[in-house]
Amino acid sequence: MKFIFSLLFVSLLAFTSCKKDYQCVCTNSNTGTVSRGDKMQAGPFTKAATEETCKNNNNLSAGTLKDCHLEDYQ
Repeated sequence: MKFIFSLLFVSLLAFTSCKKDYQCVCTNSNTGTVSRGDKMQAGPFTKAATEETCKNNNNLSAGTLKDCHLEDYQ
């Protein structure tokens, strides 16, 4: 029983320590200025969903934003 709890603890620790800070970066198609979004944390399993959310800014902005992508947080 202790072995199972130890294994569970180590695996949870491994997943939480892999998170990195990212930010969504988009270009305004009218002015050409680059805007950087808020800091977001994503791990190896959630990075794809975070990137998809960032890319959806292209559709939600009625064409004002383009080339939205994730970059390492600066």
